[in-house]
Amino acid sequence: MIRSSILLFLMLFVFLAGCGDKPEMNASKIQDSSDSNQSKSAVEIQTPSDSVKRGEPGGEVQSPLDTNQNEPRTSLTDEQLLMKPPGRFAGSNYNEQKVQDALDQLTSNSTADQYMEELFLLLAEDYRPYVSTFINFETEVKVDNQRPDDKMRLPTSKKLHISILLDASGSMKAQISGKSKMDSAKEAIQSFADKLPKNAEVSLRVYGHKGTGDQKDKQLSCNSTEEIFHGQGEQTNQIKEALNGLDPAGWTPIANALESVKQDINPETTDSIVYVVSDGIETCDGNPVQIAKDLNQSKVKTVVNIIGFDVDNEGQKLLRQVATSGGGEFTSVDNDEALKNYLNKTYDKLRGEWTIWKEKGAGEANIQKETKQGTINKTQETMQILVNKENSNLLAALKYLETKNGKAFPRSELFKKITERKNFAWKYARDMGKRLYDEVSKSGNKVYDDIVDEGNKNVDDLTNKKNN
Repeated sequence: MIRSSILLFLMLFVFLAGCGDKPEMNASKIQDSSDSNQSKSAVEIQTPSDSVKRGEPGGEVQSPLDTNQNEPRTSLTDEQLLMKPPGRFAGSNYNEQKVQDALDQLTSNSTADQYMEELFLLLAEDYRPYVSTFINFETEVKVDNQRPDDKMRLPTSKKLHISILLDASGSMKAQISGKSKMDSAKEAIQSFADKLPKNAEVSLRVYGHKGTGDQKDKQLSCNSTEEIFHGQGEQTNQIKEALNGLDPAGWTPIANALESVKQDINPETTDSIVYVVSDGIETCDGNPVQIAKDLNQSKVKTVVNIIGFDVDNEGQKLLRQVATSGGGEFTSVDNDEALKNYLNKTYDKLRGEWTIWKEKGAGEANIQKETKQGTINKTQETMQILVNKENSNLLAALKYLETKNGKAFPRSELFKKITERKNFAWKYARDMGKRLYDEVSKSGNKVYDDIVDEGNKNVDDLTNKKNN
């Protein structure tokens, strides 16, 4: 009985001891686990990114390895890939020893993608200026070359007055080649007026159109001078109507007509030109030489030109003196065709302006095109030089890692990615350069052709008008 009691006591003791040990063992395991975690937290497992950040002075750089690897990545465009900031040792910051020191911080158990991202943080070149140039490049060629008007236009800062004085004395009844001098003069003046600057002030004055050539009508005729049109160059189509019904009549008061010009000129006029069409000299006892001189020396300086229409030698000599004193020129014409040719010099001037416009515009189109193409070529070539430099630096880093780690890192896969990077960046520069170059060529050639075609058309039109 006593033995049985002792045995039962021993079994109970063992049972209780066993129950007391289990919690202690569990607590020990939990403590061990906690200690292990605290140890890992204190030491921190070094990733390549962490090592590089410690090896780089000047603050932390966020590494792709710091992001959640399980998060999906958004696909980037070519421009976005190349617009990333450059590496720490890109461009002039490159230092082989510093690069190697940074590479020493990397561990050999990283993937090729992780190595590549770390290498970019160190060695990626700055392509942003070149990509920005490509993205924002304006390929359109624009030439802002002011076209000549069908009628010449003066600078807005000038106010031009043109006076036409037409001899309506009896001698203008004489015929040349079956047509009266007056009819020939009317046609020539109308043709001339149609080509005057649109914004010029134009007046047409006749003289000697009253009375007859008889002595009894001399005073009436010599006092007869009348402005029959006054308007802008764009209104000269009204001159034909003003000339209708005008017939040659009396004497030739050139001095009186020139004196009357003073009242026709606007005080705000800056330039004044007079064209006198006459078939003879002064016959009203006036002094046209002095009046012409006065006009030329007046506040509004006026140039007096004389067109002698079928005038004899003595008459030419006297009329030339009038022109000289008026600061102008004397021109002698002996038929209606010569009169038209003189007044129609405006056509030749306008044709010359269109030729200049064409050559200037075409030249500007070529200059713009070649300048833009030069910028594109330079951008492409400079970027490709940078691609080669980046590739060389990446390969040098790869070689160092190979020497350091031997076969303990993904050398072949990394070499492939470095090659792909070079091919991608090089091809981007080449393809963008070619596309933009071609667009500039197309735009520049079109502008050039349009300018040449328009210039030639206007020159041809003016030539046809002159010949008709």
